[in-house]
Amino acid sequence: METIHVVQPFERNKKGLVPGKVQQMQSPEEAARKAERMAPQYAGITAYSMDIDEAAGYYSEPRILFTAGEVPEL
Repeated sequence: METIHVVQPFERNKKGLVPGKVQQMQSPEEAARKAERMAPQYAGITAYSMDIDEAAGYYSEPRILFTAGEVPEL
């Protein structure tokens, strides 16, 4: 099992919120700092960590590290 730390920005267009490019970080602190720095550029942004085991098909609930603006439910 591995833990991933992700930054997910969201942009707004005519269809509503659309996800931007996901960025994977090395640590939860790095993900939160990156999301905070990027927040002014997007309609919404979130950073989260989750445990995954792709071989077993296991994905834990995301643990929110930072969120700002408009962000859909994960």
